[in-house]
Amino acid sequence: MPDARSKSVTEPRTWGFVERMIRSDLRNKQIALGRIKRLASSGLRLEPFVRTLFDLINDAVPNSPNKVFHIGGLEQLDSYLGSTPEIAAATPIQKQFFVDSPPEVGGVKFCYDSYAYRHILPQREIWTHEDLWLPDWRMRDGYNVVYRPLGWHRMVQVVYREAGEYMGYCPIWRSANQKPFSSDDIAFLKASAPHIAHGLTAARLLSRMAAIKTEDEFLPLNGWGIGVVWLNASATPIAMDTAARLIFQQIAVFDGLGTDAFDASPVRRGLEYVASRIGEIFGTVEQIFYGSAPVYRLYQHWSGTLVKFRGIRMASQKGPACTTVLIERGEASAARQQRFRLRWGLTDREAEVLAFIAEGKTGPEIAILLGISHDTARKHTSRILEKLGVETRAAAASIAREAYIDTTPDDR
Repeated sequence: MPDARSKSVTEPRTWGFVERMIRSDLRNKQIALGRIKRLASSGLRLEPFVRTLFDLINDAVPNSPNKVFHIGGLEQLDSYLGSTPEIAAATPIQKQFFVDSPPEVGGVKFCYDSYAYRHILPQREIWTHEDLWLPDWRMRDGYNVVYRPLGWHRMVQVVYREAGEYMGYCPIWRSANQKPFSSDDIAFLKASAPHIAHGLTAARLLSRMAAIKTEDEFLPLNGWGIGVVWLNASATPIAMDTAARLIFQQIAVFDGLGTDAFDASPVRRGLEYVASRIGEIFGTVEQIFYGSAPVYRLYQHWSGTLVKFRGIRMASQKGPACTTVLIERGEASAARQQRFRLRWGLTDREAEVLAFIAEGKTGPEIAILLGISHDTARKHTSRILEKLGVETRAAAASIAREAYIDTTPDDR
């Protein structure tokens, strides 16, 4: 049995630890809010804007790796941007259970149809679990078919509005082993909402105007894989695999095509969309159908989604030749660098120093390369370590290589 003396010593240490954790959490939220404000005026296009936003929200309110964002202002009810292929695959099923079915099937209090987006969701900025779900929602088909496989257990939903216009919503999900949302979590989500709404407005406008620089290096997005589309001799798509379908599905909804166009029965509509995109990208398939070397194209959708296409003719001894088009999701190197500067709150000079750290340069070498003193380079490095939340140059270099170097799973 611990005596009174040991108890008196232990309790202050325990409360001190809790207080430090609370202060650390609040500081993380303050830092993330400042970076979200910077992101809102960054000029990033819609898709990279949302992916950076996923990271910053997670810094302040840790949540599931399967993240999703509904983009307002579009006619499609399933205009979602997701962080993973699992989200893209679940989007059509989500529509089936939460839009096309009665609310009790999904376990929600109202369907997520066009009426809800225009009249119900904009009534509040923060929707809690109790606001949205029926008491027994985890017993309903919607949860068990759609959400349980994603590891989702509880959520807070944030609705973004700019000048009264619905700009979208973001459900912040946590798994069963994560703690419930705190009042500080809700306060952060409320404080960041107007800045995110403003940034969404700017990102949608800029997405229609910005163009990719052809000299930018293409960097793949990990997890999405490489999809395949097969074309016949008349350049008509005859089949595509799952990876290709998910990539096209993500951009098609922003062009007014629902995810159900890629379902088994109406897949012809999806293939017609694929044909139009491939025709737009290559201009003509003659150069890839009658040549033997791969033809390479980068295609940047207006939303900011970047896709690499490689087409090559495949001869066959048993039948007619066909053209194979490999497609891969990614981002331009300049865009990735900008996202990481915003993600970590780095200045341009700090980003330069971090890039050299990623290359293994020493402090004196960095000072010479940038024309600064060794002491100044050391101060930049110290601030970088603090912003990245690491203690060593090696840890900073590991993070930096993800930003500045192509680190696909096969290369690691």
